[in-house]
Amino acid sequence: MLKLTSIIMSILGIAHTVISVVALVVAAVCLSKDGAINPFSKLGKQYSILTAVACVSAFGLSSSGHFNPGHALAILILLLLGIAYLLGKKKSPVSMYVVLFCTSTTVFLSLVPAVNETLSRLPIGHPLADGPTSPIVQNSLKVLLLLYLTGLAIQIFRLKLKLKHTA
Repeated sequence: MLKLTSIIMSILGIAHTVISVVALVVAAVCLSKDGAINPFSKLGKQYSILTAVACVSAFGLSSSGHFNPGHALAILILLLLGIAYLLGKKKSPVSMYVVLFCTSTTVFLSLVPAVNETLSRLPIGHPLADGPTSPIVQNSLKVLLLLYLTGLAIQIFRLKLKLKHTA
């Protein structure tokens, strides 16, 4: 029975990883094409659905069998996606800024465990890190945070210009 559970967990882990990577690729396309993720565009909907599925699948993954930081991130991402959809229906300037913040933050939060898992598992047999406290993981997360804040600032500036020109 334990072996069957391990196989199912491995399949869930693989499915979760594939869905998560595809969601991040769709996010990258949105960001490169439109400079932001619009939760109501075709690509934005695809990103949101894939990200929600990845978050839900994360609840079936736990090396300890208990609630962990990855589960907390999944809940936060789901909340941010929900806020983006609720406020995205309103076209007020404030709601547009909040939607931009929410969608960008979901990408950042999705990349946090991705960085840790990638560096802790690759290359196979001799991973670069031994967990989230490894210096390479910590430094990579610092660079990721800097990129997120820079990207968010650029998006806010572009939205401000767009709102100024439409007013």
